[in-house]
Amino acid sequence: MDNLAALGNEKKDMRSFSSVKLKQAEGLMIPKHRFDCVNLCLKETKQALRDKIAEAEADKLRAATLEKELLDAKVDKELAIHRARNLIAVRALIDFSVLSSKPDGSIAGLESQIRCLKEKQDYLFEAQENISYVLVPVKPNDTLNKSMANYIKRGEVRK
Repeated sequence: MDNLAALGNEKKDMRSFSSVKLKQAEGLMIPKHRFDCVNLCLKETKQALRDKIAEAEADKLRAATLEKELLDAKVDKELAIHRARNLIAVRALIDFSVLSSKPDGSIAGLESQIRCLKEKQDYLFEAQENISYVLVPVKPNDTLNKSMANYIKRGEVRK
């Protein structure tokens, strides 16, 4: 019987101890509606962060695509400067994995590849001719077609 009385007293002590602890912790407790509000805010913040990450990855992919298109345009421009006859055929022979854009706008590795192609497969490029065009004045009596035909002469001035 003594054990039962001791156990009852112990339970009573625990209840009084826990009620004292609860009273002390009341200032530290958060109401449920406030907890739900903070939890919802956290979920929204996580979703917004996921959206920003997805947007950044899409922007990164878009930037890579634009860089590739810019590189392609620069290669086409250089091939036109070197007077390639067929851009598609010459582009197929260029190793794009070696090419990279420099900050000054030029392309590293392209000039050497074009030079090698000109040496090995010169039929892909038109021969460079030193042609100078001179504008010749139009005579007042010439018709338009005749004056246009005589307007530009190669390398010599008509007197």
